[in-house]
Amino acid sequence: MGHFGDMAWAAASGGRVRAIDKLGLSLEELRLRLKRRFRKRPRSLGAVSPAQVERLLAEVELPKTPLVAKAAELMTTLSAPALNGHVLRTWAWGTVKGLRDGLSWDRESFAVAALLHDLGLARRTPAVSCFASDGATQAMALLQEWGASERQRQQIGDAICLHVRSVVPLALGVEAHLVHAGAGLDLLGVGYRHTPEEVRNRVVARYPRHDCKTHFVELYTREAKEHPKSRMGMWVATGFLEGIRNSPFES
Repeated sequence: MGHFGDMAWAAASGGRVRAIDKLGLSLEELRLRLKRRFRKRPRSLGAVSPAQVERLLAEVELPKTPLVAKAAELMTTLSAPALNGHVLRTWAWGTVKGLRDGLSWDRESFAVAALLHDLGLARRTPAVSCFASDGATQAMALLQEWGASERQRQQIGDAICLHVRSVVPLALGVEAHLVHAGAGLDLLGVGYRHTPEEVRNRVVARYPRHDCKTHFVELYTREAKEHPKSRMGMWVATGFLEGIRNSPFES
């Protein structure tokens, strides 16, 4: 049956949020509130030395593999600077979070998923209700052409499709969890305070934001208008755009 937001869900629902999905989301939100109330505060890297900053920045260099190179080239070709910068920073922020939390993951699969997670915004198939599902389907077809294994294609496809959820737990895949976390930090500032200021500054200097907030507000407004029953249609209706506008980044 799959999980809300993954490729199996998209195939069954057509990418549209159903009544049963809304019930599940309500229960998920209740669980999240309870978890936030009793969990320990997220770990922070705290003060870091210049040498530690350099080591962290070395970790956010994209893996030098053919798949990563093809994904990066495709997004550079298709995307506006604001969108391309976002997917690169999603990789960077997700990597920093994974290191902070002591996680293990497939660097290549995560990099490709981060780079392609908004492929459906860069190259839209209008008939598909959910842009994340659209992007995941496109990505899986490309990955097959590029020689990726079936397991890796599914792992990356699910990570892309899942990233529009309100939360992506580790149980749904570390790579998917990190794509969601990286994108959430970049657009909404989730985890901003737990990322060292010098690392934030250096990542943004490496991958400039351009007009990121304005660009994504416009993209998501269009998505909600054209596909009101999609997940993005639902999030926009519940104030998601204000979260982007109010994020701690300047642009």
